[in-house]
Amino acid sequence: MGQTIYGLDMFHCAEVIQDDEESLKFGTPIKIPGAVSIKVDPKSEQTKFWADNGVYDIFNSMGDIDLEAEMADLPLKLQNKIYGHTEENGVSFASAEDKAIHLAFGFRAKKSTGGYRYYWFLKGLPELMAIESKTTEDKADPESAKFKVGFMPLQNPKGKRRWKAQAEDSDTFNGDGWFNQVVYDGSAFATDTKTEAIGLGK
Repeated sequence: MGQTIYGLDMFHCAEVIQDDEESLKFGTPIKIPGAVSIKVDPKSEQTKFWADNGVYDIFNSMGDIDLEAEMADLPLKLQNKIYGHTEENGVSFASAEDKAIHLAFGFRAKKSTGGYRYYWFLKGLPELMAIESKTTEDKADPESAKFKVGFMPLQNPKGKRRWKAQAEDSDTFNGDGWFNQVVYDGSAFATDTKTEAIGLGK
């Protein structure tokens, strides 16, 4: 029996606190309610080497990794954290001096055979969000928030130049705990940990 992937929920993001030669640390994931859609577009460039009157070998080089997530809303409190905005007496201010944080982004999708497929994209820098709205007509037509992030590989040796983690529920894997932390190392899901992800991103 074949398998298909459908549905979408459990948007999460977490700050990349440190990713350099000294250490790799992530913040605690924050759930973003209202997942609508997601598109990930990893670009690569192919170089062909010709020999013996034909293509002898092909080399791939990684380019941009673009993620666009659509959600019901991105709360102001979370926008302040992500984009470095300041809040004064309940008013959020954006300035030219703001610096966005690097973050990881996770979600899951259903499998037609049961369970879920899980994802973490490990280090990206978000673009400023566009604002779209229009007047109310005969019926409500809510506007969603579109969140764009450009991803890159991790730099610390523990990250092994990884840029994505994915897994799915099976006889050997249980996704319980997937969103407790950013998953960049599969050892936390080894059988001797009883599938409870422990110690990643701290």
